[in-house]
Amino acid sequence: MPKEKTSKHVKCDIVFDNNSSGIFTAGDTVAGTIELHLTKIKKVRGVCLLISGYSNVFWEAKVPDGPKNKKVKAQFKGREDFIKKKLYLAGSENGAGMQLPPNAIRYRFDFQIPPSAPTSMEGKYGHVRYLLQVSLERPWKFDHNFQKPFTVVCLADLNQSNEVLCIPTKAEDLMTFYCGLCRSRPLMVSATTPRSGYTPGETIELEVFVQNSSKVAVSEIEIKFQKVLKFISQTRAIGQTQIPLEETNTQYEVLEVRKIPFIEGENDARFVENFIVNPIPSSETTHSRIVHVTYELAIIVKPQRSTKRMKLSIPVTIGKIPLAGTATPYSMSGGVQKLANALSDPSSAPPAYEE
Repeated sequence: MPKEKTSKHVKCDIVFDNNSSGIFTAGDTVAGTIELHLTKIKKVRGVCLLISGYSNVFWEAKVPDGPKNKKVKAQFKGREDFIKKKLYLAGSENGAGMQLPPNAIRYRFDFQIPPSAPTSMEGKYGHVRYLLQVSLERPWKFDHNFQKPFTVVCLADLNQSNEVLCIPTKAEDLMTFYCGLCRSRPLMVSATTPRSGYTPGETIELEVFVQNSSKVAVSEIEIKFQKVLKFISQTRAIGQTQIPLEETNTQYEVLEVRKIPFIEGENDARFVENFIVNPIPSSETTHSRIVHVTYELAIIVKPQRSTKRMKLSIPVTIGKIPLAGTATPYSMSGGVQKLANALSDPSSAPPAYEE
């Protein structure tokens, strides 16, 4: 997408009908008005509207290459388009040109967001973005481009998931310790949730059971409710050489942390931690091939005087439409609007839409 280039003689306003926030649901029809204000005559080939929805991934890393496996810098890239339309509001791609008068000119537009469009997101190694761009095309000179981003929210229905989300989920592990040649009795930890599918406003009840038959105390158990962003490349480029290659880069975003304090050796303990799901985007693993969003409860057990760590993970699926029989007033009514408000918060706005 070309960068935004404006002119002191041209002003462009892109306004959505009855939607000042610019936040839409996948499947919505988007309509609005484009208003050009010109202070002098402008010769153009045409006025076009570009409608874009895409995911993009990019990162750099050093990898072994060549006969000596010398470490060199490689670029990992990927792009996937969900919406890609070009509409001429005036003129045409092969037109001879036209003159726009110094006045206010209005154009109407409308289009449908695909029902399968993923939720907008910004990450360290990639993003999902939606954008309108009005271009005053001038092949003999640079175009005037005016951009307007908008946000898409996918109303994921947990009842339509391919996974069984209404049954309990459990993770467990054990570890032993050595003193010389002697091995201790086991430290066993299990963690369970009554189900794995939730919507904003609902509470995740995590039960942690510790059966410590060893004499080694547990200094701390750390629990992280976190978002897991996976970015999947389509190509790898080294210098001028580019090859198809799928590589995954993962980013973790911690949403909430709980800590369970000291547990004596040769002791059992049971803890229950409740995590309220705030307005967060839905899990996304099907609508984009190169950007996946999942959630998990990560449990890290830290034995005393040991570098060993026990790590458990319980996957959590977040949606917008709750499992049948578990609906809360929040998730059925105001939850989506609160998510929309969070997405439209200026402090969390994405950077300028450039490539």
